[in-house]
Amino acid sequence: MKWQQRVRVATGLSCWQIVLHLLIVALLVMGWMSGALVRVGLGLCVVYSVTVVLMLALQRHHERRWRDVADVLEELTTTWYFGTALIVLWLISRVVHNNLLLALIGLAILAGPAVVSLLAKDKKLSNLTAKHHIRH
Repeated sequence: MKWQQRVRVATGLSCWQIVLHLLIVALLVMGWMSGALVRVGLGLCVVYSVTVVLMLALQRHHERRWRDVADVLEELTTTWYFGTALIVLWLISRVVHNNLLLALIGLAILAGPAVVSLLAKDKKLSNLTAKHHIRH
């Protein structure tokens, strides 16, 4: 087994994803050390947003090559979502000083996509069972 495959099995991430995470951590540490953490956090959120928009735009492209790029971007955005959500919550906490409101916002940011995904899957399953009668 190649060392890249061992890393993927051990961590669940590819080598390029690990390098990207280390780069983001390095940027955050540099931003913290230089006093520009808010600007670095905002910049990372903008980069994430642009990545999501590109992924959505390329998923329906007629050329297979661009759909493959969208697949890579999708893997990237799902890997990077939790970190971006925490950066967004931290940026919001700089403005909003109500702990209950921050907890609700954090819950919506972190659990919202999972709930929407589960509801979408549940809707697909109910459509499947309505079309295909299962006999017991």
